Amino acid sequence: MNIKMYTRDECIWCDRAKNILDEYELQYLEIDISDDIIRKKFYQEVGEGVSTVPQVYINDERIGGYKELSEWLMTNGKK
Repeated sequence: MNIKMYTRDECIWCDRAKNILDEYELQYLEIDISDDIIRKKFYQEVGEGVSTVPQVYINDERIGGYKELSEWLMTNGKK
């Protein structure tokens, strides 16, 4: 499973997403988009009204933020 997570500094939801992935013992690539210009460009590229982090992708499919990741893991996770 290929997991990428876009995060920024001082983001409680990013920390929670990392913690839940760690609980499931899943490895992920964290991509820090703390820089405002880079983050705004990322949001524009994603589209669909996305304006928050974390944004999680699993096997190149956008899952969404923490809530969507949590739901995805309950349905598809190993636990």
